Amino acid sequence: MEIWATKPSLPQNDRHQDQRQKELTDLQTKFQYDRTTLLDVPISASVPKEARPGPGWSLKIIEMAYQLRRNWEKLLDEESFQFELELPHKEPYEIAKMLLEKDLINLLGYGDPDLGVATERKRPESFESYLRLFKQFKSPKNAASLYSDSEFADSFVSGINPLMLRAIQQIPEKLAYDEVTFRKNPLFSHDSLSHALSEGRVFLVDYDLLQSLEPGTHPDQNKYVYAPIVLLAVPQQAKNIEVLGIQYGQDRSEFPLVTPQDNPWSWLIGKTIVKISDINYHEVASHLCLTHLVVEPIVVATYRQLPSCHPLQKLLMPHFEGTIPINALAVKRLINQGGKVEQLATSKIESAYLVIQKVRREFHFRNAFLPAQLTARGVDLQSQLKEYPYRDDALLIWQAIHDWVQSYIGVYYGSDGDVINDAELQSWVREIEDPAMGSIQGFTPTGGMTTRAVLAETLTMIIFTASAQHAAVNFPQAEAAAVPYQPLAGYAAAPRKLGHSEQDAVDFLPPLDRAIKQTHTLTMLGNTYYTQLGEYAVGSFDNLAVVPHLLDFKKVLLKTENMINGRNRSRRTPYQHLKPSRIPQSINI
Repeated sequence: MEIWATKPSLPQNDRHQDQRQKELTDLQTKFQYDRTTLLDVPISASVPKEARPGPGWSLKIIEMAYQLRRNWEKLLDEESFQFELELPHKEPYEIAKMLLEKDLINLLGYGDPDLGVATERKRPESFESYLRLFKQFKSPKNAASLYSDSEFADSFVSGINPLMLRAIQQIPEKLAYDEVTFRKNPLFSHDSLSHALSEGRVFLVDYDLLQSLEPGTHPDQNKYVYAPIVLLAVPQQAKNIEVLGIQYGQDRSEFPLVTPQDNPWSWLIGKTIVKISDINYHEVASHLCLTHLVVEPIVVATYRQLPSCHPLQKLLMPHFEGTIPINALAVKRLINQGGKVEQLATSKIESAYLVIQKVRREFHFRNAFLPAQLTARGVDLQSQLKEYPYRDDALLIWQAIHDWVQSYIGVYYGSDGDVINDAELQSWVREIEDPAMGSIQGFTPTGGMTTRAVLAETLTMIIFTASAQHAAVNFPQAEAAAVPYQPLAGYAAAPRKLGHSEQDAVDFLPPLDRAIKQTHTLTMLGNTYYTQLGEYAVGSFDNLAVVPHLLDFKKVLLKTENMINGRNRSRRTPYQHLKPSRIPQSINI
């Protein structure tokens, strides 16, 4: 590589314009957008070698494939399960060939094969029997929290999808909840619903978006789509949120409302319906759409418009490592027609694609800034919700990233004029906003990319989404591997009346083959950690002026880790997913 390419510089300060353009022309040939898939959102058309992650990433995937294989072998040996197909066998040289060629798709297929449906003992007979599917792995700790209402309430502020909670000032007409029902809850017996509403202590989670999903099927039985409504509140002089009630569906005349004071199995069914809805919304919207599919077109645009000597390219590339390959793997193995998502989740994949398209089309980059979306939902630091671990920890990470990128920008951009005159930066912005290319609305404010402040907040959002936000929605999947605690699909219709038995509650859970798939898939996704926020590879920044700012960033992250550890000692439900040591640099799983 020529010397010019090793020295980061803005294009207006570099006399090697021809070399910069030559590199970009080559990369623009290799990196193209693809909107021809059924997803109909911009993703990379291929996985060029420049986008491939380091060898450590492949080793993580290979390790998980081995663990899944061992779990399968133990299940078949110790539980004597019978399936339509036998566990496939490969000779050592065949496995070695896959390893040498880094054939990850076939390695994962060998480690976690599809054996079809069970031919005997088609359904586990109890909640406890689902936990016996963990042989090679430890059962998640939260599996013991199945009946805990406090854990259920905390899932909305520190669970797999802590992004749905919204403060309300009045009870929606469609929700059958009143003052009498409110006062029956012992936690609110000396309170009033109207008073709680006026003080901003009442919150709603509404899964109405899921009504558009079309139910999927299993070879042995049907699956069902739910769209419940959850009502929660903070008691007077308290900091933790509590659940008030669940309406099984959107129509109050059709679906009953159940509370913690009702039949315990009807109440558990209500929580199960909510958890199924929550993880289905999470998988298609909060996780796939709003992290993976938002970041990928930015990755493509960065390769196409910012040469390797551009300071922003050097800053961003560690936060893009592995994103294009893992998305390509997901398209081929997870979200393809008939793939694992369709097998495990509640709906047909075609209708899930429509939800993804809607959410991605309506996504507005700047409205999604962490402080902005917290304020929009009425759950910011000024709200009556005092214990919100996702919010509280995420804000620390957001600020740390912002301070880091602001300092980094200051090394190269001496003034706002340098931002305006950076032709490569402006081309990058235009491509990301172009509906025919990156298709991200609101990537810049109305005036465009004209100041260092706008650039800093834009980079903060990109890096936060690729690191912390993805960590917050990805790694709780390890806990969701406990099927009775968090099923991915429901196998009984939403009830039209209350009064249920334990067997009625068990009937909502998936059959054996899907339960094993869920255990394996979410264990892998939730336990594969590669890289760590702030730990850039040696040589990532060859400008000595960057070093003190990077050291400051590392110090802040260490201080943040200690602060979160302290917070967790007093939290009702400790929250581990935004500790900096558990946040990868990029979306790579």
